[in-house]
Amino acid sequence: MTIDTQTDALIFDMDGTLWDAVDTYAAIWNMAFKEIGSTTRIGRSELLAYMGTRIDKILAHFVPEPYTQAFIEAINRLEVSELPRLGGTLYPGVTEGIAALARHYKLFILSNCDERELPIFVRYAGLTSYITDILSYGDTRLQKAENMQLLSQRHNLRHPIYVGDTHGGTVDASFTTVMNKTMLKIVVWYDNESGFTHQLARLIRLVASHLEA
Repeated sequence: MTIDTQTDALIFDMDGTLWDAVDTYAAIWNMAFKEIGSTTRIGRSELLAYMGTRIDKILAHFVPEPYTQAFIEAINRLEVSELPRLGGTLYPGVTEGIAALARHYKLFILSNCDERELPIFVRYAGLTSYITDILSYGDTRLQKAENMQLLSQRHNLRHPIYVGDTHGGTVDASFTTVMNKTMLKIVVWYDNESGFTHQLARLIRLVASHLEA
């Protein structure tokens, strides 16, 4: 990564950027479903499609309305006990890279998870001494862009760089339907400004390639 000399901070996303804990999340959710007497079960592929999505939207999709409150209470308890125990898989070079970057920049982590997951992740990964601050949707009920702004204001950041998902959107296959036998409806979640910016860059390159031809 080439970093501009004006950069004063790096703001990392958690899931899909620093570690993969999808299998653990699915296991915890299935424990919660079983505990509340629901027959619903989810697998890695189903949950993976929602990584980066706000936790309230994930709950709305997977948890039947009568079970919502009981499920949330079960998840709150199980995350505290099971996430530190089961953990996740850190991507290669994360620990060493974070330690090296912390010598030059303030480091932060953002996530659309609830308020418990980020502290657990930082301790599990052994990154506590390198991270200046963390902020989640669960802490503020704000979108990532708003939380980035909040972090910038809180720590007087001038030129932070966000490091996270670069996809323009995530297709939700469960909502894909054929309407009136003539129209295909596809739902795509737009999650963050990093993905939007990269999508614009891809479009610019595509247009430029045709102009050069």
